[in-house]
Amino acid sequence: MRERVPRPVRQILSPLRRGGSRLLRKRLHAVMRTTGLVGDYSYVFVVTYGRSGSTLLMGILNAIPGYRIRGENYNTLYRLYQADAAVTKACEKFSSAEDLKPQSSWYGTPRVREHAYRAGLVSNFVQNVLRPEPGDRVLGFKEIRYTPLHMADLQEYLDFLLDAFPRSRIVINHRDPAAVARSAWWVKVRDAEAKIRDADERLLAIADDERHFHFFYDEIDDSLENIRALYRFLGEDFDEAAVRQVLNKPFSPYPAGK
Repeated sequence: MRERVPRPVRQILSPLRRGGSRLLRKRLHAVMRTTGLVGDYSYVFVVTYGRSGSTLLMGILNAIPGYRIRGENYNTLYRLYQADAAVTKACEKFSSAEDLKPQSSWYGTPRVREHAYRAGLVSNFVQNVLRPEPGDRVLGFKEIRYTPLHMADLQEYLDFLLDAFPRSRIVINHRDPAAVARSAWWVKVRDAEAKIRDADERLLAIADDERHFHFFYDEIDDSLENIRALYRFLGEDFDEAAVRQVLNKPFSPYPAGK
């Protein structure tokens, strides 16, 4: 794997501000590709809450040749999204000629390279957190900190994921809230089932489409049909033997039922 900092992207960026237009998204993705890192891969992000079976789902995804879906990272990428959003807001609000003057409290904001800043954040995350290895073609991670307590602006963050990472998809994992509430640390949380149900319902409200897929842990059975459907969504060949091998392994730091 190349260990290098991606080359500067400023020469190919337009001074146009991000307005959500198709042209700007294409330009941003072109910037990502020039880094020789971010655009080399497709991405899968597992979105869920704790004790939902997400570690098993991670194992199922990693059974696909060329996939490297990492574990949790304490919402590191969400913090980078917040940094990107802050820079974007500053650029949108303070971009007049007056803000180029040293007398302005926002002196220099019109000269901020917001697209390059985002590209650098994303590329650094891929290079130093996801850490691709030879043979990888699909990268990603699973994270459980998507409850309202962890993240109020869920939809905006998911939009950021899909926009900043080319060829990315989101797999939303669900489990019966009552069962989750009886598992591990949740038993010590006040009103755990209600909190889990709120988180689950918020995720359920996200529509299925070509980039979002809802996976239900409780529907795993001997037919493996919901796992087959996941593979179809990802456009991958289903290897039943490999999947059954994953299902026969323990994928949790806590004993079953805890």
